[in-house]
Amino acid sequence: MADGRAAISVAFDAAVRVLTDNGFSASLATATTVATSLLDIAIGILIATRRTCRLGLLAGIALSLFYMISAALLTPDMWIEPLGALVKTGPAIALMMVGLAVFEDR
Repeated sequence: MADGRAAISVAFDAAVRVLTDNGFSASLATATTVATSLLDIAIGILIATRRTCRLGLLAGIALSLFYMISAALLTPDMWIEPLGALVKTGPAIALMMVGLAVFEDR
């Protein structure tokens, strides 16, 4: 899962630029960046609350997979950045799966 707090604040222009460089209009890129950032934050809040943690983990996995598939189709060059957002999405998904596996034990 991308870090929504960074994309909606300090990395906002960079996130919008990635989309506009790949064919999005400026307004669509801005709306997409805001929407996905808010989704990331909402999922983080769901995970932080025991009652909604399982739902948040499932949503986080689904959104992360969506990000990976979308990026592979729209911006495949992002995969070559060794410390880029896409490289750390796989381990984030694995950690969320571990969270699901141990959820009932905690």
